[in-house]
Amino acid sequence: MAYWETADHSWTPDSSRFFNTPSQKNRDLFYVYQEMGHFKALKPYYTERSGLSSYLIKFTLSGEGSLTYQERTERITPGDVFFIDCRNYQYYKTVSEEPWEMDWIHISGGQTKAFYEEFVRTGTSVFHTQGDPWQNPLHMIMTKLLYLQDKQTTKTDFESSVLIHELLNELLIQKYQLNFQDQDIPAYILEMKDYIIDHLQEPITLELLEHKFHLNRYQLNKEFSRYIGMPPIEYQIHQRISKAKDLLRYSDLSIQEVATNVGLENFSYFSRLFKKKTGLAPSTFRKIG
Repeated sequence: MAYWETADHSWTPDSSRFFNTPSQKNRDLFYVYQEMGHFKALKPYYTERSGLSSYLIKFTLSGEGSLTYQERTERITPGDVFFIDCRNYQYYKTVSEEPWEMDWIHISGGQTKAFYEEFVRTGTSVFHTQGDPWQNPLHMIMTKLLYLQDKQTTKTDFESSVLIHELLNELLIQKYQLNFQDQDIPAYILEMKDYIIDHLQEPITLELLEHKFHLNRYQLNKEFSRYIGMPPIEYQIHQRISKAKDLLRYSDLSIQEVATNVGLENFSYFSRLFKKKTGLAPSTFRKIG
């Protein structure tokens, strides 16, 4: 798809922007930015484009804009962040009478594509953050990035890459509401986690956990996934495979005995599951260990 763009550049004199032309080496090594800035954009500010090989993150601090992307038009308000693939058609503009103030960055490299695909997995490129946008970690990270560009040294691309990765992580942490402290995890979730680890050799079902912890299976699955990162049955599978790795590498047990030891007595099923999760057959994993 050929690149094209039309735009109106109505932003205030105290707005800032930086361009970057990283070396091929740094493009291969790092997360990199092509352009970033902090804008106070006045009507009739807009950008309409397609075919740009870049991903754009834009975080709104005040004022309002709108975004048309993937055949949807959404109003963008303070605290909203959008993450788009600029190869696709996009059109965004200021819609409020006051300036649309935002942090923004065009990025590529590293696992940017994978982060983007995870962000839009729920079906939208727009997410509303909680609390004061000016105190949000997304704003803090982008402010640090802008400061770095104003103080260029030989290590700027290295430091920028770390911050871009942090920015991408923070997007997912906030979208999936993972910004909790360890003490926020309910006691029953920790008890359930310990129970699963202590009973690796036994079959565990949602029905069993439902009765043991007095929760309906929907809530149980949802809450466990939120705090532990996966549903309880999947967690048991991961723990079984991790235990199997340990036994294959550091014990003299036969592979069949390893399978039995982690509660997977069907050897064929164990072998298929192990290869699916690790990419290696149990025998191969043992040999290269």
